[in-house]
Amino acid sequence: MGEVILTREEKEIKEWAGKSFREPWFTLVERCAKLKNGQKLSEEEKLFHPFFIDILIDTELIYKTMKMLKISRFVSGNLFTIILSKKEDRVIWACVEREEDGVFVSAKVLDPTQKWADKVAEMLFIDNLKGAYEFLSDWVKRNEIAESIGAIKVANIMFFKTIKDAWEKSSEGKNLPLFLILFLDAVKTNIEKRFIRFYPDVPLAKIINFSYPLLKHTVKLVKPASHLLSVKYIDSLLRAYYSYLLPAKIEI
Repeated sequence: MGEVILTREEKEIKEWAGKSFREPWFTLVERCAKLKNGQKLSEEEKLFHPFFIDILIDTELIYKTMKMLKISRFVSGNLFTIILSKKEDRVIWACVEREEDGVFVSAKVLDPTQKWADKVAEMLFIDNLKGAYEFLSDWVKRNEIAESIGAIKVANIMFFKTIKDAWEKSSEGKNLPLFLILFLDAVKTNIEKRFIRFYPDVPLAKIINFSYPLLKHTVKLVKPASHLLSVKYIDSLLRAYYSYLLPAKIEI
């Protein structure tokens, strides 16, 4: 697979994003695939370390939650993820994530140095999301990568920079309440600056603008309980939280 030439800043952000986002996400997808196929997880696999926060969560709980909420309600089917350079003139990373019954069960990384990426970059540079979506929908089918694409997700590399800054300013996520506040600010910035966008459109901006004030106020309220939120194993707290929000019985 070819290498895309990056600036020093882009390279640093991409390396951080790889360790903080891609690796844990691919791990979760792999475990979800096992559960979907009826396989049992090992003791190590039963607990998931999510992204860059120092906590552990029950993997099966995440799987059941994803299945009940159904990602496909927001993104209908397989997702084509694209990361663009800071200037948005190049595709620097891409993958196709396959969805089954509301849960992502596989992720195939693609070569961004191939001709398809140049074509897509040209369209995305002028914000032609529809054209990129239609081109990629045909391309994945012709190349037998997926039968169809439900949506494309396009992120500027600076999307990860805003979250990296929040992580660093909160002692690398160790001050969890502060991180959550800064993370919400980062998400809002990413939406406003269109560092992340979908086609067909997912109403992220409306969702964030509606929920942002309430979420931020709630995070401030839990700040005195930072000693509870910062412990490494909080599975029991999460189970209590989800048992309140979700139905008592969720079938796999």
